[in-house]
Amino acid sequence: MSTTLPQSENEQVSLSEWIATRLRNRRRRIRAFKRSQVRFRLTREGLHFVGVLLFIFFGAVIRDINLLILLAGAMIGLLVLQWRFNVRTLVGVKAIRTLPMASTVGSATQVLVQLVNPKRWLGSWLVLVEDPIRRIEPVLEKSSGTGSLIVDEVRPSGQSEGRYELTFHDRGKYEVGPSTISTRFPIGLGRGWRTLNNQTSITVRPRLGKLLPESRRLFQVELQGSALASSKAGVNEAEFYGLRPWATGDSKRWIHWRTTARLGELQVRQFERQQHQQLCVLLELQDSDTLSAESVELAISFLATLATTSVVHQRGKLAVAVSGSRNYTSPAIQSPILVENLLDELATMTVSQTPNTHAALSGLAFALTANPHLIVLSTRPQPPDFFRAEDGKDATETAQLLSRVSVRWLNVAEGELEPYFSWTSQE
Repeated sequence: MSTTLPQSENEQVSLSEWIATRLRNRRRRIRAFKRSQVRFRLTREGLHFVGVLLFIFFGAVIRDINLLILLAGAMIGLLVLQWRFNVRTLVGVKAIRTLPMASTVGSATQVLVQLVNPKRWLGSWLVLVEDPIRRIEPVLEKSSGTGSLIVDEVRPSGQSEGRYELTFHDRGKYEVGPSTISTRFPIGLGRGWRTLNNQTSITVRPRLGKLLPESRRLFQVELQGSALASSKAGVNEAEFYGLRPWATGDSKRWIHWRTTARLGELQVRQFERQQHQQLCVLLELQDSDTLSAESVELAISFLATLATTSVVHQRGKLAVAVSGSRNYTSPAIQSPILVENLLDELATMTVSQTPNTHAALSGLAFALTANPHLIVLSTRPQPPDFFRAEDGKDATETAQLLSRVSVRWLNVAEGELEPYFSWTSQE
């Protein structure tokens, strides 16, 4: 139905009154829509209460007892009060969830939920917040669990917060929410609830373990002396141990100006390269009928632990290629940010019947040229034709490259990784 503006001064409703009526109707529709978002249902106690109410009401009507009719009316008033409180206290309440972008299998994750009440005169009491949690990658699950908390009171035009803790037992990408806020205040005869649109996601990275002392044999240690020029050394790669005179090719930012002013000639900081673990690792996840899920998780966790230990803790370098449900290659991992990117990729990586291993290895050509030692973590035995060129440009180049590289093949399915890696005990 269309509404037309008044066209003459003789009309009973002026323009200002017409605009006020339109705004009032719009506000009424908005309030009705918000109120309709809150659903109400009787609890088990409420159903018992209604049963007693019907018994009293029909008994009063049949026996014509006015006192029982008054009692039934009072009980009906309690039900109306319960419905009114449940509907009105949840209207407009927002739940703001704060959680980290990533977590690790087995570690506790703190989730902060903040409830905001925009109403001026009416607060909210005993609000239950429930967050359904489900995994969306690599395998879609309908429900993985629920995080919940209770907030005692949210004052008018105020806010309150609560926390709950999550512990994930499987890696992957999870969706948290949408939140459902509910309350049974004041007498628990009914439950009002409302679902919000506040979904967020969190990446659960692989579980980290412990590298055993035997794992040092897998590493190719490159030792460089102190004769290197300081321009080739960075803050994250070397340790300062002295000063020396300026030499051609030195970086100006390493000049020690205080010593230069005292001696009258340029002096630069001298750095010594530490021992770095130059590692090239290939993770091949090929599915088979006899492959167990534990073997796959062990291989992924070993690579995650190796990257965290060698790069973050020991300031080493790592070149990684992963071949599974998709290919991932990172030829120079030497910062914590790149390690986090690798862990995020491993969080959703799964096995494949036909992994494209040669395509994944082609991205490590430069790294293998500098360090011709490759560690292969595979879920199958080493095939005799692994170094043989197949159809395709990538396969031919990779076969030529591998012919000049020493390969250490570790079959995870046969337990060949056990001497080098173990799970850490979960608290």
